Amino acid sequence: MVTTESRSIAIGSDLLAQSDLRQSNILSDYERARAINIEKNNARLRALGLISANEERKSNASAWGLEEKSSNIKRKPSSRPPSEGCRKSRRLLKLSSEISENVVTGGNEEERQEGIEKEREAIVKECREARQRAAMEVAKLGIESAARENPTATYEHCLMRIRSMTKKGLINRVRSIERAAGKHCVIKMAIFKSCLQDENMWELAKLASEALERLKGLQSPP
Repeated sequence: MVTTESRSIAIGSDLLAQSDLRQSNILSDYERARAINIEKNNARLRALGLISANEERKSNASAWGLEEKSSNIKRKPSSRPPSEGCRKSRRLLKLSSEISENVVTGGNEEERQEGIEKEREAIVKECREARQRAAMEVAKLGIESAARENPTATYEHCLMRIRSMTKKGLINRVRSIERAAGKHCVIKMAIFKSCLQDENMWELAKLASEALERLKGLQSPP
């Protein structure tokens, strides 16, 4: 089981690696500018409660090329047959790829599924609490500012729309936000992704998450 301490160590390692990459010549100027854009967008989205801490960490790591770096390490094939409860392919198990590696992969299918559900619940709970804090901070600015800036109002409107749309309509909505790539497309896509997670539509949320990652590299926070 992954503890809070081990998560902190992993986050710290990622930050050190990102710092090294900033100071190295491994990334081109374009790649470095894109990664910085993504980090800024992630900080903004996290403050608004539209992505979780784990989603932010994974996105930042991917932006700086840390995932690709680790995936290039070649391992010698083991001569021993796989033991019961060993690590298995997520694709073969037909498990959603948006769930992090913090989920315990040992044990039977029921235990694995329970781990996935718990992590999904944690993501939704964390984001809801952050959105509530953001709404309270905006409300302190006054009624006029709250009406203009409060992300909760837009979020509730998006939830209502999602509940009335078909699966095809939801897919088309993700595509249309990405194609338009307007000034607020990152926030719009993040809200849409988070609403889909709230509604337990994780397959569609993954589609929105992938589109969100592409947009974050192109757009600076408004």
